[in-house]
Amino acid sequence: MRLIERLKSNKMTLIVSLPQNTLELALAAVNGGADAIKVHTNVFHRASGNRFPRLIEQVDILEEIVRKVNIPVGIVPGGDESCIEKEEIKILKDIGFDFISMFVHHMPLYIYKSGLTIMSAITRDYTIDEIKTLNYLNVDIIEADMLPEDKSDTIHLADLMRYREIVECVNKPVVVPTQRIILPEEVEDLYNIGAKGFMIGAVVTGNNPEQVEKATSEYRKAINRL
Repeated sequence: MRLIERLKSNKMTLIVSLPQNTLELALAAVNGGADAIKVHTNVFHRASGNRFPRLIEQVDILEEIVRKVNIPVGIVPGGDESCIEKEEIKILKDIGFDFISMFVHHMPLYIYKSGLTIMSAITRDYTIDEIKTLNYLNVDIIEADMLPEDKSDTIHLADLMRYREIVECVNKPVVVPTQRIILPEEVEDLYNIGAKGFMIGAVVTGNNPEQVEKATSEYRKAINRL
């Protein structure tokens, strides 16, 4: 089942953003109960402190990950510094990626029109009226990166308000990422405000396979209790 189908049918869908593109981490996420995983290329990942190389340098490991896991795999194709080329879209399709995840202000139109499922990440820099326009564009999933870059480690009621505001204004599944620590018992709060997906990353998973599997399992159990 593809990610978009899981988001529409599950009470809450658990996505794991891998801190590194390794088979060990991918399998750890699967063993912990992930519904989907996300890998990266052409980007510096602040939460994990890792710089992911160009797609062409990672084809072998990415093919292995997609081949050996039994869940949807998505990819971040780049960021503010660089992005895959238009001609490399075919490589993503040949590998078998299920979805592309990218900030809307970094997304070239050839990514937008790639034919792959699009998870469009938005920030608090966009007004509600601007976010509503996504209802009329060919994107499939909204990733709500709505929290300010401040010193806070946990989420607060004001953050739930921001997430709820997004859920109310779009007609597509909303995924909440762990920009800050969100505890397993707080997943219920995201469910109650209408989020359909929860994406955990290095902020809560750690960086080694044992940590990733343990953290994923804890969030899986919390979701199963909904």
